[in-house]
Amino acid sequence: MLGRLLDEYHERSVPPADIEVVAGSVHESRISYRITLTDGSAHVVRAYRAEAAVPVEMRGPFTETVQDWLIGRARTLALLAAAGYDAPRPVLTRTGELIAVAGPWLAWATSYAPGAVLTPTLEQLQALGVTLGRLHRVIAGGQGRSLAPRHPAVAVPMTLARLDAVADKVPAGWAGLCEAFRRTALAVDAAAASVPETVVHGDAWARNAVEPPGGGAATLIDWETSGLGLAVLDLGNTLMECHLNSTASDLDPEAWLIAPDEDRIAATASGYASARRLSAGELAMLPDAVRFGAAVAGALHVELALAEGVGGPIMDARLARLENRLAIADEVAALAVPYLS
Repeated sequence: MLGRLLDEYHERSVPPADIEVVAGSVHESRISYRITLTDGSAHVVRAYRAEAAVPVEMRGPFTETVQDWLIGRARTLALLAAAGYDAPRPVLTRTGELIAVAGPWLAWATSYAPGAVLTPTLEQLQALGVTLGRLHRVIAGGQGRSLAPRHPAVAVPMTLARLDAVADKVPAGWAGLCEAFRRTALAVDAAAASVPETVVHGDAWARNAVEPPGGGAATLIDWETSGLGLAVLDLGNTLMECHLNSTASDLDPEAWLIAPDEDRIAATASGYASARRLSAGELAMLPDAVRFGAAVAGALHVELALAEGVGGPIMDARLARLENRLAIADEVAALAVPYLS
């Protein structure tokens, strides 16, 4: 499979200097490689089995193949390249295609963004805010109009459908949580038409951003959740997740619980405001925007727990994290507003 991928992107007479597996396995449905070229530059090649389902957290309400999903993400990065925005660039195949075909595998290649993952310090959070604000000045058009997974047109119907599917199974202790998910989704849907659509990243936090060698503006990486969306929802997610450290262990539930930190919020929000100002509609929508990510993820986890029987300590930790996000969303938004308005 790797040989066929290399044939798609490289001349046989000029082999790469190094190949490293960075995630996944050929025994799974996806695998990612970092391919270093002889000039010292590098590509990241993400390969997915063509017959596999689109990852559940990326799935929309419409039937979508892995190929459709990958092309949408690649078109978004192509749009950003045309706009001069600093992000990984699409790497075309030798025949000029955005997506490569290697037998049963489909591959999406981008340039590699060098640098250290943000920890993040307050200075790095401010740089991340600037980078996100600059991104939200890019307006999608034409082929760049692939919807992000958390665009309300995608995420709201999916969220409501998931909640409806298990409505008769919700235990009394979860009823308030599920109602909060539904209320947030409906509020975002009602306000969506009044706020700007832009290109969004979808998951802009410390682990998905790097500080370039020598410092400077942060560069966002891992664009699987990108596309056309609402800028305020993207910002709301980042204001919540600016509290998370990239070194937090996935096995430590306490590391993912958040206590609002005005310094972190101020750094992120002031950086963002230096690059882009929110409209009055976006400011009014901010509390629901901050909690929207929890509502979307929460409906998914509730459906997994009640319809598919997924349970145990991991699910308990996920639900505790969601309750935490809902409980602090208003405070996070209120602390951000003075730096955004």
